[in-house]
Amino acid sequence: MATDFLTKWINFWVFLFSVTVLSYSGHGGQSAIVLLLTMFYVFIAKRKESMNLTLHKEEKIFLYLVFVFWLLQLFGILYQPEGYEFENARAQLKSFDYPMRWLLLLPVFFLLRRYLVDWRVMAIGMSIGVFISVAIATYEVYVLGVARASGGSNHPILFAELMVAADLLLWMLMIYAWNNGNKIISFILLVASLAGFYGSLLSVTRGAWIAYVFMIAIWLIYMFKKSFSDRRHLFSIPIIVRLLLAVLVFYTVSQTDQYQVLQSRSISTVNNLAEGNYNSATGDRLIIYQEAFKVIKQYPFGIGTDNFSSIKSYGASHAHNELLNLWVENGIQGVIALLLLLGYAFKVFYKNLKHNNDLVSVYAACGLMLIVSYMISGFSQAIFSHHQTLISFIFYLYFFLAQIFAIKRQV
Repeated sequence: MATDFLTKWINFWVFLFSVTVLSYSGHGGQSAIVLLLTMFYVFIAKRKESMNLTLHKEEKIFLYLVFVFWLLQLFGILYQPEGYEFENARAQLKSFDYPMRWLLLLPVFFLLRRYLVDWRVMAIGMSIGVFISVAIATYEVYVLGVARASGGSNHPILFAELMVAADLLLWMLMIYAWNNGNKIISFILLVASLAGFYGSLLSVTRGAWIAYVFMIAIWLIYMFKKSFSDRRHLFSIPIIVRLLLAVLVFYTVSQTDQYQVLQSRSISTVNNLAEGNYNSATGDRLIIYQEAFKVIKQYPFGIGTDNFSSIKSYGASHAHNELLNLWVENGIQGVIALLLLLGYAFKVFYKNLKHNNDLVSVYAACGLMLIVSYMISGFSQAIFSHHQTLISFIFYLYFFLAQIFAIKRQV
């Protein structure tokens, strides 16, 4: 009975996280803390049962890589080269904030590898979060007259990145729901996925849309691995409807004033590229990249975690490119550590795409979608330099991996 209550408790907070990480100013932090404390309770109260849940090789390697990546960031907090020291102890303590999320959320990983979460809880929670955030964005654009909506985020770029990522995940979960006879839930996820796409249009941020190209590739790989001999799954009703409605939404938006903002920005980018004005085409990012490479050449092993703003010649808070930002702050060793971490997670997800358990395979596809969407966004944004995108990525990365391991232990 206690175990049933604990499972429902965990399901509720995963649901609440999925809602708030997309739509609320706290961005899921409170829910993550409750889940963390829950794991501490489980460890103390059910320690004997926990002894039987030994880590498998894949889990150990993944956790080692997370720990190495965190240690390198910790080193960057404690040591900076001469001339790039933190201004004061408060600034140094602040730099602990974001890197600690990789470590502090590990108890949540251990909790989720022990208890199964109903996939519908996460999917419906994410859908509600998308609906709330897009409703805010719609109000911003059509009532307040804001040119670029930020929805439940504090910046249009973050809003777009999250909406695209949510759209990709909901797309895969929609397919899973339909194939398993959950028609109503599939319809809800279809509408939520479409809403996420619409929200990305309201943000007038184009960089994250490249992820849709890779989404199609991952979707095709997933479908062929799961049902190569059954082509009706490849073009099922929700997929066809989703594609048609996406075209309809884009056409509808193209008739509004909001589209003029999108069109003018796109045309301006193309014209600047054609004229060789690359800095204007990239929104002044080229200058930032040039400054970053200068620092990298001088300090290839980094100038310190969360310390990009110390580059006085430009004064930017980050490099607008995740790997470049990481290279400046944590050196080539930090870049290698992150690539190994994400690469290994990618390998685990890809390996499980053709698992006999449908939920394992769809979680694997979701994991691939998550990594790819963030990598695409990372080309033009330092995604791990913002709380909302960082905690969202870490939580769902841990969630999909942990649930895959938990399900496989039971089948």
